[in-house]
Amino acid sequence: MEQTENAEKTAVAENFGGVGTSGGKKKRQIKQKTLREWLFAYGMLLLPLIQFAIFYIWINANSIVMAFREFAWDDDGNEIYYWSMANFTRFFMEWSNPESVIVSALLNTLRYFAAGVIMVPVTFLVSYFLFKKIWGYKVFRVVFFLPSIVSAVLFVTTYIELIKYGGPLSTVLGWFNIQLPELINDPTRTTGTIIAFTVWTGFGVNMILYQSAMSRIPQEIIEAAQLDGCPWYRELWSVVIPMVWPTISTTLILLFTSLFNSTGPILLFADAGRQALLDNKEVTTVAFWIYQKTRGGVDLNYPAAIGIFFTVVSVPIVFLVRWVFNKLDPDVTY
Repeated sequence: MEQTENAEKTAVAENFGGVGTSGGKKKRQIKQKTLREWLFAYGMLLLPLIQFAIFYIWINANSIVMAFREFAWDDDGNEIYYWSMANFTRFFMEWSNPESVIVSALLNTLRYFAAGVIMVPVTFLVSYFLFKKIWGYKVFRVVFFLPSIVSAVLFVTTYIELIKYGGPLSTVLGWFNIQLPELINDPTRTTGTIIAFTVWTGFGVNMILYQSAMSRIPQEIIEAAQLDGCPWYRELWSVVIPMVWPTISTTLILLFTSLFNSTGPILLFADAGRQALLDNKEVTTVAFWIYQKTRGGVDLNYPAAIGIFFTVVSVPIVFLVRWVFNKLDPDVTY
């Protein structure tokens, strides 16, 4: 009996020991699996982090350094750099020059920005009518969103062919004895022509955002307004806008973040036959002018200083606009 009891105790002890060993193996396997998952996740993040560090942090830090540097030549003819505010002094002196490229570029930039601001209510109004499912709304939705999914080069080419002399628009105006002026190659009209193109193709993304926000409005609220005899403009102003205001304010804030980066597809319009447009001060914008100087690779310190200046100016403007919109934001939850 004693031998039998001892054998049973030994078997039970071995079984418990086996369970403990199995449990330890499972824990080690789970740890190894978790470690592999973490290594895979961080490995996938490593490349974008390196790209962010090189192409954003390092480049922007280098641009800040370049803005406060000036180069000269030593007695041996070697190029040397020293700290200076000369780039900013040169920039501020540009404002007193009526022929300044920077002044003209800034005015063109503000024109593109104003067109973007005007497009917000226009896009919202179009989105509202599509939300109300007017006749042919599916066709209009495709037509307005098409420029966002089709190559910009194709649309620019189509637009140029449409408005050039001898094109469809010129032919139609000719039926009424109206001569279409030169719109692309005339620098005094080029900016307005490109702005018209950006308006034509500028519905896309914001239209989708506004319609998505409107689709979240409870249908009961819309039906209650209709039962009260609310006309469409009253419904738009008193019901729809307050309930989707966070989306509207977000798009406006994002628009102000690109205040001094506002520009049109100037490079696409300046094809092989219009290279002179690239260097014309009547056409360029601040962002495009900086791009031109950077591509040339000469005197990079000066455009770096201009970029720093407009960045410093735009940051408080964006925060001010954000504060104003947050104050205007109605307290609506649904």
